[in-house]
Amino acid sequence: MKILYVGSGLSALQVKRGGYDGHITVALNNAWRAFEKAPCDYWIHPNDFPVENYPPAGRFREEIPHRVYNAVIQRSAAAIGIKGVEGFALECFIGYTSFFQGLYWIMANFRPQQIGLLGFDHDYNGAKVKKWEADAKPTIQNSFNGQQETTVQAWAEKYFAGYDTDAFYGHGTPDPLRFGTQYIEKKMQIAQQTADRLGIRLVNYSYRPSPFAVFSREPQ
Repeated sequence: MKILYVGSGLSALQVKRGGYDGHITVALNNAWRAFEKAPCDYWIHPNDFPVENYPPAGRFREEIPHRVYNAVIQRSAAAIGIKGVEGFALECFIGYTSFFQGLYWIMANFRPQQIGLLGFDHDYNGAKVKKWEADAKPTIQNSFNGQQETTVQAWAEKYFAGYDTDAFYGHGTPDPLRFGTQYIEKKMQIAQQTADRLGIRLVNYSYRPSPFAVFSREPQ
């Protein structure tokens, strides 16, 4: 079994080219937008995903909200060899970002032979990142430090106006970087080690460059 796991980065557009027959498709957050000709098999999202960005009917086959994927990860933790740090939630070990939690749900729920990644290059616009960091990293978690717009998308378009986009559907925050690049790389290494123990190949299908070189690169 092969899984195609798609995020919101620019390489998600490769889905539109086709060539991923034989993959079960999992779209994280806004990545459902990349699947136009056929719905994705699974749409996964955290509790704080903005309601205005929910997909319309027919764009996915099964919704996997946080309570579902978190339950699978918690139940399967021992079996797939992950553990929480004493006194902390399991997410402290695997990573708090939706990318990592979705990845572990895939490993625990499907035990596939291969997971192909698209839209997860973490190739954020450097100028956007600097602005975001200088303004105390506004995110959903901190209510964007007092946003006035009615929707997250409206806030992002105004806040990042004039900057080149680094998501295929428009502007978004570089939220996975809120703990820093070293954090991301460490959690990628732990994910790779977990996949190796389970005999799962983790492969980045993207043609785009990435600041991280943890996963194998096989553009397709």
